[in-house]
Amino acid sequence: MENKEVSTSGVIVQDLIQRSKKAARREHELTIREAISQHKGGVFWAICFCLPNLIIGYDPTIVGSLVGIPEFRRKFGYEYPAGSGTYVLQASWTSAFTYAPVIGFMLAAVWGGWCVDRFGPRKTLLGATVLSLGTLLIEVLGESAAVIFVGDLLTGLLTGSFPVLGPAYISEILPVLGSLIGTGILRGTEDRTDKWAYKVPFITEYAFPLMFIIGALFAPETPWFLVKKGRYEQATKSLKRIGYVDNTDDTLAHMKETIALEEEVSQSATYLDCFRGTNLRRTAICAIAYSGQFFCGINIASGYCTYFFELAGVTTNQAFDLSLGLFGLGVIGNILSWPLITYWGRRPGYIVTAGLATLFMYLIGFLGIAPASNTGAMYAKSVILLLFNFVYNIGLGPIVYVLIAELPNTKIRGKTLGVACFVPHVFSISITAGLPYAMSNTEANWGAKTGFLFAGLGTLTVIWAFFYLPESKNRTFEELDVLFTRKVSARKFASTNLSDFDAGHEMKCFGNEDA
Repeated sequence: MENKEVSTSGVIVQDLIQRSKKAARREHELTIREAISQHKGGVFWAICFCLPNLIIGYDPTIVGSLVGIPEFRRKFGYEYPAGSGTYVLQASWTSAFTYAPVIGFMLAAVWGGWCVDRFGPRKTLLGATVLSLGTLLIEVLGESAAVIFVGDLLTGLLTGSFPVLGPAYISEILPVLGSLIGTGILRGTEDRTDKWAYKVPFITEYAFPLMFIIGALFAPETPWFLVKKGRYEQATKSLKRIGYVDNTDDTLAHMKETIALEEEVSQSATYLDCFRGTNLRRTAICAIAYSGQFFCGINIASGYCTYFFELAGVTTNQAFDLSLGLFGLGVIGNILSWPLITYWGRRPGYIVTAGLATLFMYLIGFLGIAPASNTGAMYAKSVILLLFNFVYNIGLGPIVYVLIAELPNTKIRGKTLGVACFVPHVFSISITAGLPYAMSNTEANWGAKTGFLFAGLGTLTVIWAFFYLPESKNRTFEELDVLFTRKVSARKFASTNLSDFDAGHEMKCFGNEDA
């Protein structure tokens, strides 16, 4: 299909603008029920592209929770106290096993963002999944802590690209589901007294890659990627496969107009463009909003819950059972988040749930002051951590993925997502490396008082969100471009009237703004 609507100089003709507005109006008028009904194919493939996030939650949970398996501690740890028959793992290895995938995720975000913009999410998913088959084998065959660490790091380097790939408007249910399955498998093997107590969980990770590979082979490439590459005929076919049967031309026109407007802002598409002009604000919002997950204390719930429960005073079996309950509540919370995100929007949902998560961390910190003999405080800490994970997965967790999908400039979406995933993992590595030392009774011995650290960071996150986090609900990508270009206050994104929007005028403003 020839691009007759857009001239070689990049000026959008009136016909393209009118059809684009028609498509935008239809998007605003479409209800959730109608959208699902009309775009069953799109919903199906969206879920398929989010399935790989199972490994994001599965692998770190497997490795991070291995410290709770007695046989693993006996194999790689030391007896403490001497002659007691009880084994512990050095704090350095406890943190290393947890931050190995985080380092991989951080680096993967950079190359994943570049690959998504260059090759599209479909080919990127296929390549990363095939290569992960080899890195998982390193974890299965590893007979030393160092080898397992390297295997986990390399697996994270590949699977860490998955959050950049999927249509992030679908909530975070799958990473949580992966953690639930992983903890359940660990609960079933932790009583074994041989090496299979920790090797079986690694082997089970092979259940996923084949499913991802098959999905990537049959999935259509995303229409937005194809339009950006000028492959309009393929984009039309892709639109029809995901449910745009009667209004393909209007939808394609809307995509062309949005991308053409952004072309006026920047003729290049590099990582530096994420920090130029209006893109700097968008990148900063995505990165800080994502970092809020770690500032509010999710590392304790996701990576150290079993360890935390054991420090609280419960038995190993009880710790694993509580961890299953924690991740189970997370799944329920994610399911509830689907209608709630639609109802309360991004900004209110983020602020409220981040505020509640911060409150829970304050409570855990204060309960940590109680003496170890206080049984009530012991169980209260465990219950509050369960509630924390439930609230987190209702809002703060899934809302972040919606925000980082909607707020970036469409031309550099993959690269912005890469930056947005890279920055938080820098903080996550620092937190993950320090937590074992802070919580361990042989090191700083903070225990539950670690909650005060995240309570303080969470307070700063809530204050930032109130002043700087915009609402993107019910806004098209084109409207978000206009709001950012006009430098509208974050608190006024939802209420600003854009009925005076004129594509040609805004395009000139874009050029002047970023010149």
